[in-house]
Amino acid sequence: MGTLLSFEETVDLFRRHDKIFVAAHIMPDGDCIGSALGLTWALRKLGKTVAVTCNDHVSPTFKYLQGFEELSAKTPADEELLVFMDGSSADRFGPAYDPAKFNGRPALVVDHHVTNEIFAPLNYVDKRAASTAEIVYRFVRAFGILFDRTIAVCLLTGIITDTLGFRTASTTVETLKAATALMEAGGSIPEIIEHSFNQVPLASLRLRGKVFGEATLDGVILWAEISQKTLREIGVNGNGTSGIINQLLSVETAKVAAVLVEKENGKIDLGLRSRVGYDVSAVAARLGGGGHKQAAGALLDGPLPAARERVLAEIKKSLAQ
Repeated sequence: MGTLLSFEETVDLFRRHDKIFVAAHIMPDGDCIGSALGLTWALRKLGKTVAVTCNDHVSPTFKYLQGFEELSAKTPADEELLVFMDGSSADRFGPAYDPAKFNGRPALVVDHHVTNEIFAPLNYVDKRAASTAEIVYRFVRAFGILFDRTIAVCLLTGIITDTLGFRTASTTVETLKAATALMEAGGSIPEIIEHSFNQVPLASLRLRGKVFGEATLDGVILWAEISQKTLREIGVNGNGTSGIINQLLSVETAKVAAVLVEKENGKIDLGLRSRVGYDVSAVAARLGGGGHKQAAGALLDGPLPAARERVLAEIKKSLAQ
């Protein structure tokens, strides 16, 4: 287990280093991308040199964020401080996280997931925060710099997407205060919701139709699976499956939703969602993943049928308890 830093120690760590590597996790969501880019622009405003990366496909949903085109696959070079955003375990960062290449450099994880394993040498984890973007918002205030529209849109995207538009139980008064300040700095809630929730490629819409048509309700569990064959036939790649699981949970009798997506390498990307009162983070943790009580996930070994049976068994075990 690594070292937990205080807020002040973390802010000081950023201040003391001039060349910084910022990594978003694989299968990146809006909070991960918004947090990584928001932190990047804030550090650059402090005069730091920052390389930002994601070692996975990044959904074009977020191309409206300034710096989106920088999110290509990179590994640390000559940076002095390595920062890993919004991931609860080391395997969430792909080749960007390699302790053999740290070479004595400080490596910091910034996260808010309740299942965080405190796995990095240095960790700032606030499990009360509704999003990692909310944590970065507090960092920027502590840096003593003014929020501009670029930073505000990135961080507000993180807050809005991780709270599903302020609809999750994790949304607090502090979350809303941060969102208000970011709006005052130029962020627009309607604009972000339009980009993040209301726009999908036609292929993704067709995929949703197929998934919804084949979804299975097993008691209070609604599950669906998406094979590589289906993705290729419809023409969806990368993160084109995002948003599907939240719509599955809208079925009135469903208490838990699960979506299993077969990746090109044969691994299975599991997404879990639940209504208040049902904790899927524990299910994800037993499967080697993590997340929140109402939103979690894991990366499983294939094939799909075996992964599905394993997932359903764990969910049913959790419900029985």
